[in-house]
Amino acid sequence: MTPLIVDLDHTLIDTDLLYESSIGVLKSQPWLVFLYPFWFMRGKGYLKEQLVQRFDINVANLPYNQTTLNYIKTRKTQGDKIILATASHKSYAFAVAKHIKLFDDVMASDKNFNLSSRNKADKLVARFGNKNFDYMGDHNRDIPVWEASNLSILANASETLIKKTQHLNRLIISKKTP
Repeated sequence: MTPLIVDLDHTLIDTDLLYESSIGVLKSQPWLVFLYPFWFMRGKGYLKEQLVQRFDINVANLPYNQTTLNYIKTRKTQGDKIILATASHKSYAFAVAKHIKLFDDVMASDKNFNLSSRNKADKLVARFGNKNFDYMGDHNRDIPVWEASNLSILANASETLIKKTQHLNRLIISKKTP
C-alpha cells in the first residue's frame, strides 16, 4: 500500500488559506497591511504565523473539492494511509484534518519552515523514500514533489500544467475550468 499525500490549497479546497487569512485579517484590522512586508521579510512561515494568530478560519465553511474528497475516500477504503501535506499553517491544517476525518497524519508549515515545493519534496522523501508515495497537487510548485512520487495525481490542473507533467507517471482527476 502506497501512502497518499494530499495538498490542501486548490487541491482539497477550492481556495488558498494564505489568501483567506490575509483577507480576514485586513477586513478586521486594515492597518496591519503595513506590517505584512516586515512579516514577510522574516519568511513566509512567519507571515503565516502572524495571520493565524489574528484570524480563525471556519473550516466547515471552506469550499471542499468533491472530486478530491471522493478520490481520498476511495484510497482510504483500499487501506492506504492518507496524509495532508500543505504549505498552509499547521493550525489551519490540523483543523481541516480534524473536520474531514480522513487523514492519518498532517505535515504543514510553521513559523520557521514553509512546507512547499522542494521543501515538501525533501521532507516526503526523507519520511517515505523516493518514489514510495503518491502525491496529489495542483500547481507548478508541486512538480518537485511529483518527480519524487510514485504517482502524480493532478487536481484542478491547467492545460499548461498537464503539458509540463507529461513525463511523469500521472493521473489527472480534475481539470481547471477556464
